[in-house]
Formats: sequence, structure tokens, C-alpha cells
Amino acid sequence: MARTVDVAEIIDSQKVSFYQCLIALLAWLTLFLDGVDNQSIAYVAPALTNDWSLARGALRTVFSFGVLGVAIGALVIGPLADRFGRKLVTVFTVIYVALFSLIVTQVPEISALLSPAFPAAGNLNVLMVLRFLTGLGLGAVVPLGVVIVNEFAPKRRRAAMVTLMGCGYAMGSASGGVLASQIVPVFGWQAQFYTAAVLTLAMAVVLWAFLPESIRHLTVQGRTEGVIAILRKINPALTFDRDTHFVLRQEAREQSADRFRPARLFLEGRTQITILIWLCLFMNTLALNYLNNWLPTLTTEAGLPEAQALRAAAFLQFGGMLGVITLGFLADRFGFYRVLAGSFAGGGVFIALIGWAGGSFGPLSSTIFVAGFFNIGTQITLAALAATLYPTDLRSTGVSWAHGVARVGSIISVMFAGTMLALHWPLQTMYLLVSIPMFFGSLWVTLLSSARARATGAAAEPGTARRAMA
Repeated sequence: MARTVDVAEIIDSQKVSFYQCLIALLAWLTLFLDGVDNQSIAYVAPALTNDWSLARGALRTVFSFGVLGVAIGALVIGPLADRFGRKLVTVFTVIYVALFSLIVTQVPEISALLSPAFPAAGNLNVLMVLRFLTGLGLGAVVPLGVVIVNEFAPKRRRAAMVTLMGCGYAMGSASGGVLASQIVPVFGWQAQFYTAAVLTLAMAVVLWAFLPESIRHLTVQGRTEGVIAILRKINPALTFDRDTHFVLRQEAREQSADRFRPARLFLEGRTQITILIWLCLFMNTLALNYLNNWLPTLTTEAGLPEAQALRAAAFLQFGGMLGVITLGFLADRFGFYRVLAGSFAGGGVFIALIGWAGGSFGPLSSTIFVAGFFNIGTQITLAALAATLYPTDLRSTGVSWAHGVARVGSIISVMFAGTMLALHWPLQTMYLLVSIPMFFGSLWVTLLSSARARATGAAAEPGTARRAMA
């Protein structure tokens, strides 16, 4: 008689292995380069503004279309990963991002080529379109990384492993700022994108060679040999017969399994949870995209020299790295909801304080560091939480759509910041306004905690009754 084995129970019962750490490292490196790719446009913004003689705030359309591309990419690519597998979609997405990073370096040439036939094809409009197209790939990388690590991590270490992996994005974003401060003044803004593209293409090769398919996805697909191979790499002492039946007992096939995946986010009692996790991510992303896109420009407006302003802006990402690591371990210890409620509130306070930090490098960079600790730390911890809210065959869709919807809405803050800058609003007012959504986020995560508790209780009752009857 064939033996039935629960894959989740095996993973949860094992020590974290070198192989699982390798998978997390591959995801970390991928997110590191995604951070470099994503933030490069913000770090070269002051140089672009001078090079092309742009007006203050003129890049707001470029930033906004980039965010829109990221949002649409998350919405489209997430369901593809649930259908075709995490590895294949991740590798092709990384290749796509690298190619468009190379194309961005050719904006003046493309503009000159198109202008005779399309008079509107100036540098700014061409860059806007290319950043939108690049964003289609960038939007999927973080959700895919979160899902991959989540599905290999044991439950007791899941939040820590996912958030440790997630700090790769923050470190990449920060390193992009340091890189830009060194090479852009010497070699021009194109050098930033050349460097990012080459590194990202190399990462695609590494992922193809070493990244396995998600073990939970293989289980759902019934690919027994693949599951056995991965479990043996996690612990060589494990042995299984070829006729072993691998299952995920806590993820019984749902009645909605054959329905359109995004629609399933609102079925099986998930409507309230889905809406609330979207609201949580929306509130945090409003502030995050505002800071990610405009902070290098705003620190310059505060009176710092360009190279020093870029380094000060990079402190947002350095603070984010520490925040991601810290909040992940705290979430494993105290639970996601308590930690996130506090981090939202802390982020609101310190984002507002950036406007009062003045134009001195020390106080300004320190305040930005703490704001990044809470803002970026909250973002990755929310992603880790989102991955726990959905079953395996819906997880990538759930995480990606939460990010995508949040990013669509967050375009408001990117455009608003450019408009405020063009109208010469005081920096204190600009930072104060963007801090407000963080306090609403603290409220939404508290409501999500209650909704999740009710949904879990309702789902547990039928199973409890069946066990009692047995």
C-alpha cells in the first residue's frame, strides 16, 4: 500500500538545512539586483534633470509610469507563476528586466530615431514608456521571491527567513545609491543601468542552474520524483518509495480550484482578508514609493551637495535592511499583527520628522534611516504575512495581486510629490502628508488580525467536528 506523506509536516520537522539557506540566498541575490534596477532611475534623477535641462518635478510622469508598470507586472505575472511554476517565471522575468535596463541607456538614440515620424518622442516620453515596460518585470520579482522562500521554510522560521531574504531588496536599493554616487558623476547616468543590466543577466544564469522549483508547487502538481529529490537535498537521511503519495493536508482541494485565480481571492471566505491585506500594503506603499522615487531629489532640495544627497537618501535602504531583519525575528516571536501595528505607527512618526531634520547630513540621514527601518521593514513583513494567507495553488497570485493593487494606488503619492515640488511646497508639509497613511495602516492591520482569527476559527470548526465524530 502506498505511503502518504505530508510535505509541509516534513519541512516543519526538519532543521533548516544548507540547501534551504542556498535557496534563500538565491532569492536574496535576485531581490538585491531588483533593488538596484528599481531604484536606479531615482538615483540618476538629479543627473538626468541637469543633463536634459528639465523643470523641477518633471520626472513625475516617468516615476508614475514606472510604478504603474510594476503594478501591472505583479498582477499579470503572479498567476503565471501559480500555473507554470515559480522557477521558470522567475528566470524569464529576470532576463526581461536586464534587457530593458540595457535599452534604457539608449533613450537619446531612440528619441532621435523616432522624432521625425513621432514629434512627441522626446527623451522624457521615451524614458517614460521604457520605465513602464521595465516595471512589468520589476513588479513580479519581490512577490516571487517571497513565495519561493515561504514554501521552503519551516513554519517556526518562516517569517525570519522570508524577511531576511527580503532585506536583499533594501540592500540592493541602498547599494544602488552608493554606486550612483561613485559612477554617475564620472561616467554619466547610463553607467548605472549598464552595470545593473550586466549583473542581472548573470543572475538569470545562476537561477537557471541552481534554483529548484517550489516543493509545494511540485506537490500540488503531483510530480513525485521532484519532491523526493528536493527532500533528499534538505535531509539526505530521508528515504521514500517511488509510489509514495505526497500531499499538503492543510490545503485540501477547494471547490473554487478550477475558477479564475484572481477571482478565487474573494472566494472560500477570503473576501475580507484579501481587502484588508490590500489596504495594509496600499497604505505602506503610498509612503514607500513616495520616498523611493523622490528622496534623492528632496535631499538635494534640502541643501546637500548631489553626491552627499544620494548617500543620505541611501540611508532609507540601510535602515530598511535592519528593519526587515528585526521585524522578521520579532514576528516569529510575537506574531505578525502586533509587530506590524507598531511598525506602521513608528513609520508614520519618523517619516513626518524627516521634514524637520534640516539640511545637515547627520540629523537628516539618521532620521531617514529610522524611517526606512519602519517603512521598508513593514513592507517586507507584510509580504511575508500575505504569503501565509493563501493556499499553495493561489499563493503567488495572492501575494502578487496584493502588491500590484497597492502599487496602482500608490501612483497618487508619486504624482502628488512631483506636483508639490513644482509648486514649491515646504518640505515639512510634504513629509507630514505622506506620513498619514502609515497611521491608517496600523488600523487596517489590527482589523486584519481580527478577520483572520474569525476565518481560521470558522475553518477549524468543521474539521474539529469530523474528528469528534470519528
